[in-house]
Order: sequence, then C-alpha cells, then structure tokens
Amino acid sequence: MTLRRQLFLAISLVFLAIFIGLLFFGIKNTRNYLEQQLGSHAQDTATSLALPLSLSLGKGDTVLAQTQVESVFDRGYFKRIVVISPTAEVIITRELPEKIGNVPLWFTGIFPLAAPGGESFISAGWRQLGKVIVVSQPEFAYRYLWSTSLEIAAWMFAGYLVALLLTESLLHFILSPLNSIERAAKAIQQRRFEQIQTMPRARELARVVRAMNDMSRRISEILNAESDRAEGFRKQLFHDEVTGLDNRRSFDLRLNELLEGKEHISSGVVIALEVNHLKEFNTADSYAHGDALLKGLAAAAKEVLGHRAVISGRLGGASFAFVLVEVRPDEVAGICNRLNRSLQSQLNQFVGTTQDANDVSLSLGGVYFRAGETRSQIMARVDLAIEAARQTGSNEVQVSLESSEELDTLGSHGWRDLILDAMHENRWILMGQSVVHMHKGTHLHQEVMLRLVDKNGHGVVASKFIPMAMRHRFMADVDRAVVTLVLRRLQDTRFADAAFAVNISSQSLEDRGFMGWLGKELAGLGENASRLYFEMSRYGCSLDLEAARQFAQLVRRHGAKFGIDRFGLDPNSLQTLRLIPPDYVKLDDVLVGETGRDEAAVLLVNAIVTLARSMDVLVIAQGVETADQAALLRDNHDYGQGYYFGEPTQFED
Repeated sequence: MTLRRQLFLAISLVFLAIFIGLLFFGIKNTRNYLEQQLGSHAQDTATSLALPLSLSLGKGDTVLAQTQVESVFDRGYFKRIVVISPTAEVIITRELPEKIGNVPLWFTGIFPLAAPGGESFISAGWRQLGKVIVVSQPEFAYRYLWSTSLEIAAWMFAGYLVALLLTESLLHFILSPLNSIERAAKAIQQRRFEQIQTMPRARELARVVRAMNDMSRRISEILNAESDRAEGFRKQLFHDEVTGLDNRRSFDLRLNELLEGKEHISSGVVIALEVNHLKEFNTADSYAHGDALLKGLAAAAKEVLGHRAVISGRLGGASFAFVLVEVRPDEVAGICNRLNRSLQSQLNQFVGTTQDANDVSLSLGGVYFRAGETRSQIMARVDLAIEAARQTGSNEVQVSLESSEELDTLGSHGWRDLILDAMHENRWILMGQSVVHMHKGTHLHQEVMLRLVDKNGHGVVASKFIPMAMRHRFMADVDRAVVTLVLRRLQDTRFADAAFAVNISSQSLEDRGFMGWLGKELAGLGENASRLYFEMSRYGCSLDLEAARQFAQLVRRHGAKFGIDRFGLDPNSLQTLRLIPPDYVKLDDVLVGETGRDEAAVLLVNAIVTLARSMDVLVIAQGVETADQAALLRDNHDYGQGYYFGEPTQFED
C-alpha cells in the first residue's frame, strides 16, 4: 500500500472517529435537553392541575376531580397522572403504557429517555387534601430525538465527505513529489536512470529527490562511459570513418545475419552505388575534397532511404551499398530513381554540371532478392547491375528484379496453403537447444526452434516457411501455436525443472488479440511463468521500440523473462540495450565467430559484457562451435549456446 493511501486511510479514520464522537455527544445533549423539557412539562401540568383539583376535592366531589384529570390526560401527552391522599391512598389514577412509534428499538436502547415526573400539593386553605403526580409520555420526545439524530448524522456525514475531499487534495498537493520519486525508482529498477525535474517544498522530500537524482546521474555516467567504450570498439571494428556508415566487413556480416537470422525476412533489395573516376577526382582536386564528396553522398542516401535502409555501408573506396527489406518488386525502380536524383544533385554541388564523360559520375544498381538467396548470389547480381549501369552511360540506373534460378517451387500461394494447413492440423515439431553454464555445466533454458510438418510428414525448417508466414501476416498465429505447445510442456510434471525460451516475431506485437491472449495465459501460469523466457531479435525490437518495451513489461509483470537475440553486431545494439534493458542478451553468433580472428572483436565483446553486467543483464554467447571458442569466451561469459554444448534435438512427447 502506498504512503499516500496509508496517510489517507489514517486521516480518514481520525476524522471518522471525531465525527462519530461529535454525533454521539450531540445526540446525548439533545436527549438531556428533551428530558429537562419532559420534566418541565410534567411539572407545569401538575401545578396547573392542582388548583381545580383543590376546589373539587375540597367539596368532596371525586367525580368532578376525575373528570378534570381525564380532560388533561386524554390529550395524549402524558404517560401517568395520579392523585393521592395525604395518607398515600390513591384517589384517582390514569395511566398508558409507554409508546415508541417510528423509532428503532436499538436507538432507544442506546439513548433511553428518563422522563422525570412533576408533583404538586392539593390544598384548601390550611387543609392538605393530597398530591397530584404527572409523568409525561416520551413518545414525541423519542421521535424528535430520532429525527434530530438523523439530521445531525446527515450533516456530519456531509462534513466527513468534505473533509475527505480536502484531505485527498492536500495529500495530492503535498505528496505529489512522491509520484515522481516512485516513477524514478521504478525506472531505476528497469535500468533507466531518469532525473526528477520537480523539486518538492518539503525539506525531507527534497533531500530524498536530490539523493535519487545524484544516484541516477552517477550510475548513468558510468553506463554512458561503458557504452562509449563499447561503441568505440565497435567503430574500430565495423565503422567507416569517412562516411559514418558500416565498413565492408560489417556490411557482409550483417547481410549474412539478415539472410540467415531468426527474423526471416521474405524479400528485400540491395541498392549499390559506384562513384566513377573518384581516383582522378582526388588527384586533380584533393583527397579531402573527395572525402567530403563521399560524406555528402552518404548523407544524401540516408536522407532519401531513411529508416527503410536496415544496412548502410561503404564497401570500398568508391562503392556503397544499402539494404532495404520487405520491399515490393514494383517499388524498387521508384526508390532507385529517387535516390539517383538526390545523389546527382549532391554530386553537382561538388563537381558542377559541365563535366565531360570522363569526369566523376555515378552508377547505381538495384537488385531485388527473396528469402533463400545467399549473400554471394545477391552480390554477384549486384556486380552485374552496377556494370550494366556503367555500360549504359553516366549517372544511369539498372534494376534487376528476378534471380537467375527459381528458388521457390511452391510459390507464394502454395506456401500460404501449406502454413494454413499446418496451423489448422497442428502439424509442428518442436526442437530445443540448451543454454549451458560454461563453468558448472548447468542449463539455463532450452531455446525452442520450430519446424513445420508438410503433407508428406517431412519437417520443414523455419528458415524456409517463416519468410512466407511473415509475407502473409501469419506470424501471430504461428507464435501462438509455438507458445501453446510450450505451455503444455511447462505444465507437464515430467518436465517440472525445465525452462524454455521462445522467439517472438515483431508482427505478433502488432496483434492485440495475440497480446491479450498471451497476457491471460501467463496470468494463469502462476509461479510456472518464471520458467519462460521470451526473446526478440535486435532487428525486431528496432521496428517498434515502444511495442517491444510494452511486451517486455507484459512478460515481466507475470514473472517471465525478456531477452534480446542476435545482439552486438548492429550499430544500434547498445542504444537498444539502454532503451529496453532486457534480462539477458544473446550475442550474435557472427560476432562471436569474429572473436577468434580479430583482437578488436574480442575487445568489443568484452566491452559489451562489462556494460551488460553493469546493468545486471546476463550475456549469453551464441554460436559456440569449438572448444577453442569456448575457452576464449569462458573467462568473460557465464553461459554459452551452440553445437559445442549440444545440437538441437527434437522434444519428446
């Protein structure tokens, strides 16, 4: 329970006790007043009745006296009227039982009315004739006391509500800085180090805010230093200093990752740019001017392609290449022509528009590719497109939409029907590969890999059918099928100690039905949810950072873990780590493979591990294939995954 709510409840109870006390004493005082009024009324009646009784009893006329008593008693305001002689004999008596109408019995029990009687002596001259005693009927007093109590209670309740509203407003005003402190504390828990902007007026709270801001600032500075250090190693290894783009090594590795990775793109385009006669331009002018030209062309290309270019690289001295994914064939020519016009405009700013054919010019080639093609196949077609553009003339564009060989015999609709049939008939095979502690040999979890079973009973690997599932927007259904199968194993007592990691597609995050279903399933798991790990590729996270952050919050809220797969190779990996701090990251197997060949790759991996551990993020090395790799990584990594620790195996039923 929050401090604000505790204070509100405490203050409301104090106000309630005060108002109940005021109500009690108000009713009690009203009752005392009514008792006095009843006594006064009885005494006045006894005094006024004594005179006519003295006349009638003085003459010995008892009948007249009785008539006089009854005339007063029949008014209904009296409980008892008694006339007694000097010898205490009852001469006349009239009495009615006590009546309490329209008043709850519990109320009369708590606040009983003691109606005092009134007495007056009856005399004729010096002769004492007797005494009259009058007791008032309390019925009307009870009614008045009950109605007055209700009115007082209503006003008290209204005052109580007003007091609560004022209390809530005052607490909101006084404790509003606590909301900022709470948000900052939660942000720190999520490894985000924000500053509290509003400084509270209360001195104690102000000290707390300053302390939290100072702590967040210092931790953020440490992490920024680690991020800058890791980014420095990454640039040293994969960065082109002139243009700010990826270098050839990074481009090749990232293109391989894109084609063979777990995100399984269905199609894309590689746009290559060649600057002709750049060497002559550098010799005639200056290398500094040539570098400025290259930097200007890179900036112009990034402006045109924007976020659609998932990889942007400088392949060599005068060569550039850009990769776009999920592009339709009919879009390729338009994209290439827009890019060519922008690049020519940039080129004209450096070399002018009156150059002859031997001066600097551009050749641009666009190659459309589909899932299943290899990097060597694609780049061979790129070289042909560039050469065709160069042979056509200066500043020309050549687009290639078809590969030289048929890669997909089923066709788009064939794959669509195959995937739909598999989903309807639940024809899936689950494979698993363990993540193993490098020193202890214990298992963290098994990463789940999916295979589709075709109509002939043959297994189809994910790299074959997932691109088509993404093209037809089936990934939410595929992910639901995988998670459902994993949940069944999770609740099977035979696998009570097993934990499973499931890869989730970025398409599933866009599906509200899938997200709602997953939330309900996780809520029903209880403690078993802690044995679930959900992974997204770094590229998948980058498509919608906010959706990825909300997904991470969803699974963590129910006790599951969130991880980022294929981490470290992309230039934005470190930024993603800070924006969406995961529970663990899996280093890209391409980057892990580079550690055995390049000292800079080792430094980059070590920097990533240091940064991750500073954020309490577990680092898992993927693609560990040999004992030498394991020995190299063992000093800085706790967990590894790859064929060295065990190949993927089919789950038992």
